[in-house]
Amino acid sequence: MILILSRSDDGSTSKIIDWLFYQRKTFIRLNGNKSHYDILRINDNEIMISINGHELNILMVESVWYRRNGFGQSSFRYNLTKSELKTVFKKETDQFYVYNQIKDEFKVLFEYLYYLIETNVPKALGSYYKKDINKLITLNQAKNVGLKVPQSFIVSERSNLGGHFGLITKALKDGVYYRGKEYDYYSYTEKISDTHDDLPIKFLPSLVQIEIKKKYELRIFFLKGEVFSTVIFSQQNKNATTDFRKEGHSVRYLPFALPFEIKEKITLLMANLGHDIGAVDMIVDQEDNYIFLEINPGGQFSYYSDMCNYNLEKKIAELL
Repeated sequence: MILILSRSDDGSTSKIIDWLFYQRKTFIRLNGNKSHYDILRINDNEIMISINGHELNILMVESVWYRRNGFGQSSFRYNLTKSELKTVFKKETDQFYVYNQIKDEFKVLFEYLYYLIETNVPKALGSYYKKDINKLITLNQAKNVGLKVPQSFIVSERSNLGGHFGLITKALKDGVYYRGKEYDYYSYTEKISDTHDDLPIKFLPSLVQIEIKKKYELRIFFLKGEVFSTVIFSQQNKNATTDFRKEGHSVRYLPFALPFEIKEKITLLMANLGHDIGAVDMIVDQEDNYIFLEINPGGQFSYYSDMCNYNLEKKIAELL
């Protein structure tokens, strides 16, 4: 049996499950955002859950794919009530401490669950412990394997930008992606004006890079040593030149053959960072230099797979 740890709204997971049905493989999908199962007990030899009226020790599966967090607090079907809070903390303002304390308790528990899974299940793709990647460390590691990277620096005051012109800024970690009841919120890579007057005098520490004039962009999907590359002609649409995601459905995508030496360096970088799956973003500048940008271990791939006929979902299903 295959264990898939994901979210209910992840379309790539659903496409891979279609292939698992076709390949007649048995599986169980646990979605961390919507609990459809109960965790009954945990010890060194078992993580016993109840799903659809059946009890199952998920440590007995033969293969696991970590796509997203498959466990959530709702898996235990218990919520702390306000009346219970008041028995310990009298002031409502102090009760936030309790929520943070509980969050930390669950973090320890979930880390243990993933530890048990990754040390007991024979085959694994992806890892809970590798899901978060530090962009700054990754840029440094990319340089160490011989890849070119953008000139980058961290600033928190406008005056520290000095005489630099042609700058962009992006999130240090993940960009904003939040869908509210009335509004949706997103953040992208954005240009900074050459006068810098679009910035406050002081601001939170931010990642700033010298903008590279692109010929085109590359989305590279790495899967167990194989590399599948897509070229994105973002420069053909003026609204997509800085961040193609703003006009993602109006630009052209084609399969792309990476130079052997770039493929080798990406493979070495993924090995050094301990990743067996993930999306790599690169650009090619107007002098045909390949510039590494970042890695997303849980990056989206289905759209590029469809555009280039890579059938990545089938390949992942075959590996599980």
